[in-house]
Amino acid sequence: MGIAKMNKIYLLAHQAEKDRILQVLQQAGVVEISDLTEENAETADWAELVEPDQAREQLQEIENQIAKVRFSLDYLNRYYPEKKGMLDDLLAEKEVVTTEELAAREAEWAQTSAEVYTALKKIDEELLALRNEETRLQNTRQQLLPWQNLPLPLEELRETKAVSVQLGTIPAAVVNEFQKQMQQLEAASFYEIIAQGRDDAYLVVGWHQDDAEAVQDVLKGFSFNRHNLNQFTGTVAENLAECERKATALAKKRAQLLSAIETQLEYRQTLQYYHDILSVRQEQKLAVERLVRTETTFVLAGWLRAADVETLRQKLSAVSKTFALHVREPLPEENFPVVLENKKYFAPFEFVTKLYGMPHPRGIDPTPYFAPFFIIFFGLCLTDAGYGVVISLISALGLLKIKGEAIRKLLKILLVGGISTAAAGWLIGSWFGVSLFGSPLLFDSMTNPMLFLAISFALGLLHIFWGMLIKFVSLWKAGDYFAAIADVGFWYGLIIGLLLLALPQAAQVGKYMALICAIGLVLTQGRHQPSLLKKFTSGLLSLYDITGYLSDLLSYSRLLALGLATGVISMVINTMGGLLKGHPIGFIIMVLFLIGGHIFNLLINALGSFIHSSRLQYIEFYNRFYEGGGRSFMPFRQKTRYLEIRSEK
Repeated sequence: MGIAKMNKIYLLAHQAEKDRILQVLQQAGVVEISDLTEENAETADWAELVEPDQAREQLQEIENQIAKVRFSLDYLNRYYPEKKGMLDDLLAEKEVVTTEELAAREAEWAQTSAEVYTALKKIDEELLALRNEETRLQNTRQQLLPWQNLPLPLEELRETKAVSVQLGTIPAAVVNEFQKQMQQLEAASFYEIIAQGRDDAYLVVGWHQDDAEAVQDVLKGFSFNRHNLNQFTGTVAENLAECERKATALAKKRAQLLSAIETQLEYRQTLQYYHDILSVRQEQKLAVERLVRTETTFVLAGWLRAADVETLRQKLSAVSKTFALHVREPLPEENFPVVLENKKYFAPFEFVTKLYGMPHPRGIDPTPYFAPFFIIFFGLCLTDAGYGVVISLISALGLLKIKGEAIRKLLKILLVGGISTAAAGWLIGSWFGVSLFGSPLLFDSMTNPMLFLAISFALGLLHIFWGMLIKFVSLWKAGDYFAAIADVGFWYGLIIGLLLLALPQAAQVGKYMALICAIGLVLTQGRHQPSLLKKFTSGLLSLYDITGYLSDLLSYSRLLALGLATGVISMVINTMGGLLKGHPIGFIIMVLFLIGGHIFNLLINALGSFIHSSRLQYIEFYNRFYEGGGRSFMPFRQKTRYLEIRSEK
């Protein structure tokens, strides 16, 4: 129980067996492969004999195939998204295939994937051309629409030697003034307003070439903007009708293409499976980049649990007769990856530990030590038996359906947290804000908050002392007996002595205990300082740390605050709901209000209970003994989403 013992391994084997060995390692999922090209210090004596291994061409080919499969999946999902509920990804079970079945089906999946990609790529190109044509038609329609009332065929609006006819726009605000000037103009000309919008007026203007200069001067004065429709023939109405006809044909073509996409949906699952296989192959080729090689052999280095060494050796022996496996313990300067190993009833709380960060590889795993307190604190923060029962039932149902390891750990925490909440609510709280089944059995936290506060402080003191004890034992086991007594024992004595001062019958003992331990702290806490004066000054100033213990203890008052908040909000919800009864419609609204209100109260306070229970571990408990800075163990394994690949055995 705690941090797993890790070993460093070096694996030497023939190049011809590299793919088989990597496949075994990936299936086993117990080795974290190190980058040998970066381990210059260790490999200095034989670095000149090897060179970095690589599989660039194979990796590039796999990545190209992955890109094609992703294109196909994304394309199908763009037009025909998978219909999933909120929990579908959590509840989904992977398809189980053996390596033998996989070998038989992979070629088929690859062929299907290539065919689907080719079909969808062709459809995509046709849709792109169709979209371009639709855009062109839309632009044409927008260009012609203002002129739809123009009765003349557009090819007749041409400039001749005698007459010029033009289409254009002027600002709508100056139309009246434009008409006046055109009427006053002594020139052979004409104009007609075809359409008038909010901003512009669309008009056709004609003039005799002899009067062109006079008419154009007027047009310039009104910011005439010429429109050129010379590319069209026939009337505007005929051209608009042709646009509609083409748009209808394009829509029909689009429907045919979408239908062609739909025919490929039956291969979506195959694409998903093949994507998983390619991802596995990609990981294998990426792993090669971390190896070194000679002309005929390769070398792999990595970390694995000491408990897995023999199992790995047996698996390698089944596929290779030439491999050599060297195993050693970590060097003093090596920080190996961290694997947490806890008994099954503590293991779920590794979820909370990892939220903060992994412990130092040579440190202490805090998981089993804080788990009981976390459960108690969660229950006291929520303090409603009804909410506890609901959380437990939902968590139990989730455990029956959900397969994800991390989510299952969280659900197990919530399950025991719900049981703790139900117990705490029955003892000192209520059921959904109502006294049921004899609650509260011990005392009412709402009417006796000081007792609740005293219990919170007592639990907090026990929590802090427990953390100090862990540090004491750790130092003692390490053989640092003096530090265990000086850095932990004296603080125990000082705090307990000060607490005994509050008891008249033990005040005398407490006084001497506190005084002796305070002197001990003054004499020992500056022992690392270079001079005698600094040793004494540092030791004397260390007594100020008692305020830190006091502030940490006060932090546990949040148990009271959160517990009372849940109860008060429940009572308010019930009171407000009770005001709605007395009428059939009011009764229905009351029921809906009570359900919604209690769901909100449960969610917001359950979240607060989890967060603050975690905070009490991270801030008030961890600082007694915890050393962070570790990194999680990242084994080389099969990372799949849709398939679970198993060996034949």
